[in-house]
Amino acid sequence: MDQRRFLLALVLMFALLFVYEQLFVRPYRRPPAPVPEAGQAPPPAQRPEAQPQPPASEAPVGLGAPTTADTPTVTVDTDVLRATITTMGARLKSLELKDFRQTVARDSPLLDLVTPSQVLPMTAELGNGTNDAAVLYAASVPSLELHGPQEGEVVFTAKQPDGTVLEKRYRFPGNSYLFDVEVAAPTAGSRVGLVLTPISDQGASGGRTSGHEVAIALSEGKVIEKPADKMVQPTEVQNPVWAGFSAQYFAAVAVPAEPTSTAWLATSDGLAVTRLDVPATQGRGRFQAFFGPKERNILNAAGHELDRLLDFGWFWFIALPLLWGLRFLYHFIPNYGVSIILLTALVKLATAPLTTTSFRNMKAMQKLQPEMQRLRERYKDDQTTLQKEVMELYKRHHVNPLSGCLPMLLQLPIFVGLYNALMHAIDLRHAPFVLWINDLAAPDRLPIGFNIPGIGNGIPVLVVLMGISMLLQQWMTPQQGDPTQQRMMMIMPVVFTFISLNFPSGLVLYWLVNNLLTMGQQWFMLRSADGGAGKK
Repeated sequence: MDQRRFLLALVLMFALLFVYEQLFVRPYRRPPAPVPEAGQAPPPAQRPEAQPQPPASEAPVGLGAPTTADTPTVTVDTDVLRATITTMGARLKSLELKDFRQTVARDSPLLDLVTPSQVLPMTAELGNGTNDAAVLYAASVPSLELHGPQEGEVVFTAKQPDGTVLEKRYRFPGNSYLFDVEVAAPTAGSRVGLVLTPISDQGASGGRTSGHEVAIALSEGKVIEKPADKMVQPTEVQNPVWAGFSAQYFAAVAVPAEPTSTAWLATSDGLAVTRLDVPATQGRGRFQAFFGPKERNILNAAGHELDRLLDFGWFWFIALPLLWGLRFLYHFIPNYGVSIILLTALVKLATAPLTTTSFRNMKAMQKLQPEMQRLRERYKDDQTTLQKEVMELYKRHHVNPLSGCLPMLLQLPIFVGLYNALMHAIDLRHAPFVLWINDLAAPDRLPIGFNIPGIGNGIPVLVVLMGISMLLQQWMTPQQGDPTQQRMMMIMPVVFTFISLNFPSGLVLYWLVNNLLTMGQQWFMLRSADGGAGKK
């Protein structure tokens, strides 16, 4: 029974690691889909004719437009962003966030959420398969500068050959990432669509651009996601609260003013797009757009359930307090690496009594190994009697065979909770620690000037130290089972080290410090007067 329990635990452990890799790690390793430059054809795998599309009346068609390089632009400068709107289609040519840069370099350009492509965000679909991507508008003002609670408006108008006047209106506040967009419907009773495109998240996860980007929508309390580089079949979402695109730390979504709206997560001109359709009320389609960081306070202040853009997973009730604690510590010591070390020590202190009890039980189990081996030899042909005798042995010595697993079961939700907290904590983006570790949200790499296959340009020092600490911790842990089982347990640190290669350095730092503290606790218990298990 003991061996079967061990094998079952080992299989479950590998299964947990595999599932964790697939759900939480692999998406962040996915390279971004190549974005064709203006005037170039999309790659063959992305060409519109090779992919299923919604019916012609529903698909966002023909969104590509002539080059906008030589057309006039309007610049809107606020406290938090700088938007450049081209008069060709009255669309966003760029939207830079003033509090965020592309890389860790101090002179790095501001982060621009608009991905250069042949399709630009804020293209309006006007019904009957038409849009304003190639419409040259005239702007009401050449530029806007807004601060604090100030609000300003830019109105774009264009007179068509048939006498129809198209109008698109932007209204910006001076201190928010949320702004208004209105599109005049060309015909009464028609619907108006607004198109968003994948955003650029330069510098996320160690320099990758949009490494975990999804088309996203919220409808009926449920978040619908589709990887931006795998949008083959279009998805229709009825009555969305909002829809758009989300990357690791930033998002661009549109909020419809009318509840009876429809969102399409599809492709157009070979590129992923999200289109939000609304009925034109009093001849206008009204939207609000959010282009900004996925920071909890900012999302809550924006309303519209935008906080659902942050997904802390099953263990959100652990992730949120840990994130709050991390920020609390940062107020006193303005270094997130040091704050992670202190937070790890506090978590370890809180779980110390359980770890102590488990360690003592494991020592007791170790002392019982000779007797268990004799029972296995005596009843090797009678498994039922063997199981009964082993349980009687446990009862006589007051040993719980499952108690050694409790620290692992407790560590797993804490690990996953902290993982999600660190993956979504925009505070850690480009946050330095010491020496070469200048981004706690990115994998740790000590530059060496050449690439290592499977790792990249640099040595994952923290990961290597973490793996060594796990091996030492396993060596210090009271050994149970036969030598073959013990050797199999020593494989786990190697497997975990391999999986951790692309974890954020902040998370690896947590695990390394946790291992060191655990080893210190084991060393102390082994040498204390009551540290030996089974002492009466």
